[in-house]
Amino acid sequence: MRPTRPERLVSRGVTLIELVVAMVITGIIVAATVYFFYPVAQSVDVAGRAELTDIADNALQRIGREVRLALPNSVRRDASGQFLEFLPVRTAGRYRGDAGGASSGSDCTDSGLGVPASDQLSFDTNPPIDTCFKTIGTVADIGTVTTNDFLAFNNYGPNFTGQDAYASLNIRKISTVTAEANRAKFDFTSGVALDHTLHDSPGRRFFVLVGNATTNLPEAVSYVCDLAQGKLLRRWGYAMTPAQPTSFSTGSVAEIARNVTACSFDYTPNVSPQIGLLTLRLTLSRAVSGSVQSVTLYHSVHVSNIP
Repeated sequence: MRPTRPERLVSRGVTLIELVVAMVITGIIVAATVYFFYPVAQSVDVAGRAELTDIADNALQRIGREVRLALPNSVRRDASGQFLEFLPVRTAGRYRGDAGGASSGSDCTDSGLGVPASDQLSFDTNPPIDTCFKTIGTVADIGTVTTNDFLAFNNYGPNFTGQDAYASLNIRKISTVTAEANRAKFDFTSGVALDHTLHDSPGRRFFVLVGNATTNLPEAVSYVCDLAQGKLLRRWGYAMTPAQPTSFSTGSVAEIARNVTACSFDYTPNVSPQIGLLTLRLTLSRAVSGSVQSVTLYHSVHVSNIP
């Protein structure tokens, strides 16, 4: 018998039906990927931008709230627009203006002068130098006032000689504070009499500044755009100085926002009589879903500068 020959392997190509089936399956996979992936990615992007917006808005609103409660005419910014500073107020109230006698008694009373004349705050037109007064009505949060704090009268800010709290010209150290039934009594130290022309507020207002026991000066607060670290910082607990600081060796610091790529402060003291305008711009950027998402918020704050 003749030996049988092995069968030869015959190579086959892809049939048209197989090609069509492969294309259909690939199309289904791509369509499913597009249908499910992109909505998920868009949802992640939207959530990321919303989170950045919320962080930026909270930071700007916080700054606005603090500035509105600051000592009138104490808001200032540096030339770069990266540092914003102001003097925080613990509480405030109104005093009774002088009407013909100095309140030099131990309890703000003088023989021959009855209430309300005896509890007035007198100025240099009626010596001796007055070191006490009683308020008109009660004072909010009087229990938080300490003997480290300071009284500020008729602050008009820088460029006003004798009326700049940063220069310590119109502030007085509180020595004692006493809450009474319908008002409060403040005693303060003073080697120089308050000047009637400079320090007597048109609205008879006084402000209590937060004091620092270590430095024996009022404390200041700064918001700092630290673009090198990509952060918006709040600094406080350091003593105020006549010149605005741009570096800090004392005090405390807290991070208000991160991922900061742009930040600026602008302040106009008098856009209208005794009204200032603070404008804040903050940009936050973060990589989300492989791309960089950014949000920029603008916030304006009307600041009352009525001393």
